[in-house]
Amino acid sequence: MGPIETYFTTIAVLFIFIGIARGYAKELSTTVVILVAIFLLDVIDTRLNPLLLTLVKTIFPDFGTAATASNLLLCSVYSILFIGAVFANYSGNTLNLGGKQADPPVGTYISAAVGLLNGYLVAGTLWFYQDLYAYPFKFFGGGIAQPLSATAQVMVELLPQKLATNAGYLMIPIALIILLRAKG
Repeated sequence: MGPIETYFTTIAVLFIFIGIARGYAKELSTTVVILVAIFLLDVIDTRLNPLLLTLVKTIFPDFGTAATASNLLLCSVYSILFIGAVFANYSGNTLNLGGKQADPPVGTYISAAVGLLNGYLVAGTLWFYQDLYAYPFKFFGGGIAQPLSATAQVMVELLPQKLATNAGYLMIPIALIILLRAKG
């Protein structure tokens, strides 16, 4: 398939366009939901992993405990849960922080920056689960080019969950956004 950094950088860049189209007032509410989703997935993973593997073994006794099969399952579940949370936030009535959009070009630059932040959080979280579970999709159609390039190895260390090793740190930007909204 190709270098992983190309795919996830493309995802992040697409979110810049989404941010510009929606405006930063709406995108900041999406940022809050994305951060909460990351936080919740981090909190539940130690409880959910054994439960998922036990459930699958019960339903599919031939599933086995092969590392690749269990990694594929766990990576898929967390990626689907995360994508579902992001999709639900973008597609329905969600948290509304309100606010008035600044006039262009300042408003456009802020919207692009918030879109980039959301892209970083979404693409970075999906990449984090790929990295955490040893790139389990590499078995489908060649998957992600292995070994990772030097650029990808540096980027892996800059993923959201690697920078905020304690999930509680993700509550700081959420609190700041809500406080700024309450003040304004």
